[in-house]
Formats: sequence, C-alpha cells, structure tokens
Amino acid sequence: MSDHPLLIHESRTHSASRPDQEDFSPSCPFCAIAATYSPTSPLGNPETMAKALDPEELDPLSFVLYSSEHVVAFLDIMPLTRGHVLVAPRKHRVKVGDLSPDEGAEIGRVLPLLTRSVIKAVLPDIPHEEADYNVVQNNGPGAAQVVPHVHFHIVPRPPLNYTYPQPSSSSSSSSRKKYPPNRAPSGRQASAILFGRGMREDLDYDDAAVLVEDMRAAIREEWERTFGAREGEQATTNSAETVSGMRSLNLTGGTEGGQRGCRSGRRLPWKV
Repeated sequence: MSDHPLLIHESRTHSASRPDQEDFSPSCPFCAIAATYSPTSPLGNPETMAKALDPEELDPLSFVLYSSEHVVAFLDIMPLTRGHVLVAPRKHRVKVGDLSPDEGAEIGRVLPLLTRSVIKAVLPDIPHEEADYNVVQNNGPGAAQVVPHVHFHIVPRPPLNYTYPQPSSSSSSSSRKKYPPNRAPSGRQASAILFGRGMREDLDYDDAAVLVEDMRAAIREEWERTFGAREGEQATTNSAETVSGMRSLNLTGGTEGGQRGCRSGRRLPWKV
C-alpha cells in the first residue's frame, strides 16, 4: 500500500523531444503489455477473448480489457479505487504531444466508450449520469507522470459506504439501492481527487479476473450500441503487422529491481 509509486525515468533513447522516437522501449512495462496482447475485436466470443488476453502471459499479471490497433486498456496494478483502468497507445509515446494523428484520433474515439464501460462494470447499479469518476492524464515527472508512456487513468469514485452488488444482483432502476450523491471535496482532499491521487492498494487478482470479464462485456454492449457490430469485427484486420513487429523486439529488458519469470518467459517491469 503506497501513495508514492516508483518512478520509471524517461531514457534519452525515447525522449519526447525526439521526433524520431522509437515505437517500442524494452524497459517500458506498457510496451511489454502492448507487444504481448494482439488486437482483439471487442465483439469477439468471451472465451476466445479470455484466451487471447490471458493475464498470465506476463508477470506481474496484466488484465487487459481492450486491445486494438492503436490502443490498449488494462487494470492498474496499484489501483486508487476498484476498477482503476489505464488507457494507453500501443506504440511507445512519452507525452500526449508525441501521439500521431491516428493514435490521438482512436484514443479520443474510444475513451468515452471505455469510460462508460468501466463505470457500468464497477458501479452497475448507478446510472452513468449519476456516477462520479476521474479521467486523468499526466505529462512528465513534474506533472506526476510515473511511467513515461502516455496513459489516461479512469478512476471510479463510488459513493461513501457503497456496497458493490453481487454478480447475480439486478441493476434495474426499480431494484437499485439509492445512495446520496458524493459531497464536493475541499482543501487537500479536493486537490488529491482532482489530480487522481490517493492511497493505492495492490491489485486483487481474484477480483480482477472477474471484473475484467465484466468490463469486456460492458465494452461489447457499448460498442454495439455506439458503432454497431460490423465495425467491431473490422477493427483488427490491418493490425497484425504492428504487433508482430513489436513482438520481434526484446521484451525482457526492464528497470532495476526484482523481476520474476512467468509462464511465457516474458518479464514485466513494475508498472503504475
């Protein structure tokens, strides 16, 4: 438990100031995730998706809920709240200003959908219009960026004394438990919430395994409602080259400190 995550320093080989920056950094945990998990249709069969996005492919385990040509989304390994998700470009981009037009366009296109899906999975008995959450993005150590690879935090903010529904519970409007709205924070608490800060806990792997399935199901529902079924199936057709090229690079490099082997032989540096 900590509110001071370890900082992974930006290396000169992939500095945001370089226009010819590399697409992959062997010391970057997010690059390792992107290179391990191929683009997968959000409308795919749940069992097929579970196999393609097996969290045990990396160590520590990585719970991926969305993987497309340009974007990956996964559970934070040290969440601020239950369901804390990171949304990142697949290629190594240090700051938002480094994103290509295509990368920026896809993040902008799917971030609202992913946010709705995360809230639907984490707070299923609270309508989106009544839910509170942060979407936070930091650029550079002075702005509290921990991993030098662009990422957006989606941080659900459940009501005080919120009780997470059991999987079999109904989320219909007639059976929903009513919670008073969150009070507007003040002082230091307001600053901490504004910038997505607070006490962090280690990710509960058992809960994460269930939660990531709920998030994928919510993404499927939101995708069909927003884009339709056909577009989801076409989203992965032109991306094999990108991922296979990244997979050919060395995935075992990392930061100093303890790293453990995993089933696939790939090792993941500590991540935020």
